[in-house]
Amino acid sequence: MTSKAFWSEYFEDAYREAGVKRRELLDRGLLLIAHLIREELSTATATAITVNGSVLTTVWDREDVIWRFNNETSDKLSGATLRHIRDTLLDMRSFHTTASLLAADWKQVPDLLDTLHVALPADPDRDQEQDAAPAADDRPHGKPGEDAGNCAQCRRPLIWDRTGKRVNDEWGEYICSGPRPGGTASAVHLLAAPETATA
Repeated sequence: MTSKAFWSEYFEDAYREAGVKRRELLDRGLLLIAHLIREELSTATATAITVNGSVLTTVWDREDVIWRFNNETSDKLSGATLRHIRDTLLDMRSFHTTASLLAADWKQVPDLLDTLHVALPADPDRDQEQDAAPAADDRPHGKPGEDAGNCAQCRRPLIWDRTGKRVNDEWGEYICSGPRPGGTASAVHLLAAPETATA
């Protein structure tokens, strides 16, 4: 007969996995939002956003406001993009309370009810391009499915994706959600230097 300890551990395993997936949902949602914003604000670097509930209220480039809801910058983001961002935020927040968002480094804006500020992840494409040599002909590449060494951040084994130009892990994930030693903070897996690729 299966013991209470077994069923307790069975539940705890699912609870831990759900916590990881909830955090992954936040990370992926912010990657999508960052992409949507940067696609339309192409001349600026969006580094953070402020949201009220599921409404995007401000886009920041470090200390500067580059877009604000309902002012002269409003038309820089299309209605379709704002709706996509709103729907993404709604989906993200359906799995998270304000307390869990604060625990994930979202910041409460003083004196503004339900308004949170969060840093956007770096551009994954730019991260992988910068990690590789600047000249396209010199960038690392490999055969799709071929071993590419370990991630420079989380040390997971990487393989070349179907394009042979980018790397993902064995589950097909580009996002690096593991420990990132040495202060690195890329949102995606990065190729290790050749001498450390198999470390």
